[in-house]
Amino acid sequence: MSQYMSIGKVSKLKNVSIKSLRYYDQIGILKPAFVNTETNYRYYTEEQLYLLDAITVCIKLGIPLKDLNKYVENDSINLQKLLYDGKILAEQKILEIHHCLGTLQQTLQKIGSSVTGMAKIPKSKTGILLPDGFYHSIIKERRLLTVPLDEIDTPKYYGQHILKLFVTAQQYGLTASYPSGVLHEYKGGVYTRHMFLTITDYPVDDAAKACHTLSGGNYACRKISTHMSDFASVKSEMKEVLKSEDFCIIETDTLSEQNKKDGYPFELEYYLAGASV
Repeated sequence: MSQYMSIGKVSKLKNVSIKSLRYYDQIGILKPAFVNTETNYRYYTEEQLYLLDAITVCIKLGIPLKDLNKYVENDSINLQKLLYDGKILAEQKILEIHHCLGTLQQTLQKIGSSVTGMAKIPKSKTGILLPDGFYHSIIKERRLLTVPLDEIDTPKYYGQHILKLFVTAQQYGLTASYPSGVLHEYKGGVYTRHMFLTITDYPVDDAAKACHTLSGGNYACRKISTHMSDFASVKSEMKEVLKSEDFCIIETDTLSEQNKKDGYPFELEYYLAGASV
């Protein structure tokens, strides 16, 4: 029995009640690997912990548990099918949870510089001027849970990476949330991309290796209508502002319903390391 874990141990490891585990068994989304017919005790394998993580994420996304059994195949969840079917529910929940965040973000943009003409950063000692279409924003330090994106990855696959990041956060015991997006980094002449979710924890050990910390401070921002596809042109438009050859660009889903209606669902953010207030 050493290869099995009791229902009590699984409950403690994943902070999921025994009652919930029994319910998952009842509706067919997480069947025990072994049931002792004499005691009726349930036992699980280590591999099933990943499935339990996915179930927990789905609950947070608002996908009804009664619908999950149709995504279970051979003790694993068909993540791609689940994601596509649950995408609308997830987006609705995201918009509801972050409505206040979107409102605050729009307010900050209105307080800042106009999105037309040259804009000077308020109280900036360096007097940096922003290109047409940009506005200034002060953003607090952020911690991101990331996963690398290959060159072949396209926006239609981003949702799969998001779900995997939620599962990864669950495994690390981190609290992951939106906004999400793509972190574009240029260091030593090498360009890399990472999909990210925002986390509120201070990651340690293995979790820290999958995380990035973004400095707080002055950012130059502008709204965009589609995912960024041409890094070279974006780098070129900011060459007069960026103070270092090595820099990062944060491409964020603004989570603003109004921005989506206006056709500008994403925002580019450039850290202005040379600007102080």
